[in-house]
Amino acid sequence: MEAGVTVAAGGPAAVYATVAWVAGYAAAAAILLAWVLGGGRRTGAALTVAGLGVAFVASLLALVSFYEHGAAKLVLGEVPGVLSVSVYVDGLSAWVGFIVAFLSLLIGIYSYEYMGEDGTPRYWFFFTFFVASMLLLVYAADVLLMFVGWEGTGLASYALIGYYFDDREEFWVGDPGRKRLGVPMWFTPTHSAIRAFVFTGFGDSAFLVALAAIHNAVGTLDYTVWMAHPGLLRHALLEKLGAPLTVFIVAMFFMAALAKSAQFPFHEWLVTAMTGPTSVSALIHAATMVKAGVYMAARFAPIFWEAFGPVLAPLYNSLAWLALLTAFSTATMAIVARELKLILAFSTASQLGYMMAAAFAGAASFGSLAALAHLMSHAMFKAALFLIAGALIHVAHSRYVTDMRFDPKTMPVTAASMVLAGASLAGVPLFAGFWSKDLTIAAMTPLMKIVGLVTALLTAVYTTRMILYAFDMGGERHGHEPGLYMLVPYALLAALSLGLGLVWPSIEELLVEALHVHPVVEPEALMVGASVSLTGVALAAVLYDVVWRGRPPEVRGWLRALYDFLYDRWLVNPVLYRLIVYPGRWLAEKLNAYAERLFFDLIYHRAIPRLFEWLVVESREALEAGFDGLYHAAIPAAFARLGGWLRGIHNGDVSRYVTVFIVGVAVVALLAAWYTLGGGW
Repeated sequence: MEAGVTVAAGGPAAVYATVAWVAGYAAAAAILLAWVLGGGRRTGAALTVAGLGVAFVASLLALVSFYEHGAAKLVLGEVPGVLSVSVYVDGLSAWVGFIVAFLSLLIGIYSYEYMGEDGTPRYWFFFTFFVASMLLLVYAADVLLMFVGWEGTGLASYALIGYYFDDREEFWVGDPGRKRLGVPMWFTPTHSAIRAFVFTGFGDSAFLVALAAIHNAVGTLDYTVWMAHPGLLRHALLEKLGAPLTVFIVAMFFMAALAKSAQFPFHEWLVTAMTGPTSVSALIHAATMVKAGVYMAARFAPIFWEAFGPVLAPLYNSLAWLALLTAFSTATMAIVARELKLILAFSTASQLGYMMAAAFAGAASFGSLAALAHLMSHAMFKAALFLIAGALIHVAHSRYVTDMRFDPKTMPVTAASMVLAGASLAGVPLFAGFWSKDLTIAAMTPLMKIVGLVTALLTAVYTTRMILYAFDMGGERHGHEPGLYMLVPYALLAALSLGLGLVWPSIEELLVEALHVHPVVEPEALMVGASVSLTGVALAAVLYDVVWRGRPPEVRGWLRALYDFLYDRWLVNPVLYRLIVYPGRWLAEKLNAYAERLFFDLIYHRAIPRLFEWLVVESREALEAGFDGLYHAAIPAAFARLGGWLRGIHNGDVSRYVTVFIVGVAVVALLAAWYTLGGGW
């Protein structure tokens, strides 16, 4: 790797960004070292908070420096023709990096109390490694370096989703014993971890194929070069390879974003990822991992559109509709879900659908701005809701929201925080979620807007239902507030959900300045969005009093079939298992059985013994032949020749004997004299 550091675009923003992700990895390494040396959970927690504290300050300075000095690039080194270890800070990466660092720090503080004795150094190591990888992903200028951070988040998510590897039932997702199409609908931590790794790994493989194709055609994976020279991409791909292959490569590129951000049918990994600690759920859903796909779409959709133009219109339109299908379908699932974290998981997939739809549908306009705005507001209120869920589940000793119904007077701060964060999720006017959700809808086509508004209605319904089940004004169940380490982070985030909404015009101006695009949101659209959200809240309140309160009434016929269809997640999971997992397992078993017959039975038990038997027989015969030749032929012949030579010397001639004797005596006498005179040997 070539040494040397250069700063481009004049400004220290990239230096601060480098400090942010390096601090995360350094803290993770320190935790590992402390663990080896016998450090416990307190040491791990302290190192995590310290490392993430440095990352937060550095990311904040990077954001401020961007507004003061503009975009900046820092090249730390280079493997010529392969990889550029470089960092780039512009408006998008500056904001996303700051959000990641800020939320991760709060969730880390929350984790100290929430995890308690379960917060082993293993937890803190992967937690910190997770955040560092996400920051690397966001700030990397080279897409291959971005891929390193991308895979780092995947590895950490696997470790944290399956953190409780003893698979205790209290950490399962789904109703034990429930099956559809013969497929179990409950999931253990280890099973869920494998699902997350496999689902996202499928997209990552496609991503890697696209990177190889682009690098082979363009010669560089530095996306700042792509942005500066869109004609380079167009010439290398579109003009040389043609439109169909170019569209295929771009589709493979974005496959990783679809998998990471849990778009249909990849959403299945996300909803079962609730087996990890609730703090991990907040980290994955609000700050890291799932937002990586949104960041990728917001970053690269405009770049490829600039390079290839309307050639990508059918692909982008399809991806936007897929995102809306995700938003709508998961919203319908949330309406009937009973597990608190599962409701929030469905909600995350649904809100990610808004962001992805805006990024692709508005790639030629302000889609990236809309996706970034909703990413930011969603990060605040969804992190608050997940952290609140951790507190409620701990007090209720149940993951089912229908088992809660706490008297809000016994948990006033938690109840108020849930109402504030929930109002932002529901899109209630003046909250951050109201503005950002309508901004994403404004970036869509007219028909897409209708689906977006219907989904917004469903969002308000399931959010209100969730809050009413958690805190019932007539409830007799008494709860208690958690300690300050847990209470302050989610109370602060809930307050920000309202605070950001109240100053949203200023926030939007900052985002416009950062991304250099101008949104178009009509006042009439805002009125429609507000009406839809408020209608959903009112409808849910009525339904709660009439239908949901207490035990839901028994539904029969098509209503029961619809309920089960939604409760079992549109049967996507059992269909995937029936079409892919079980046939794959059957094929693997057949191949394994064939391999056993081929290797163990045919090769190991038959071929190899026979080979050795043949080798032994042949080697024995060869040894016997060699021994016979040596013992019966070579040795006797040698002795015969030796005897003949000796017979030639001893032929009975006395004069020869006397001559040899005299010569021998003379030689011995000369040697003795030489030695006696000091010649030595």
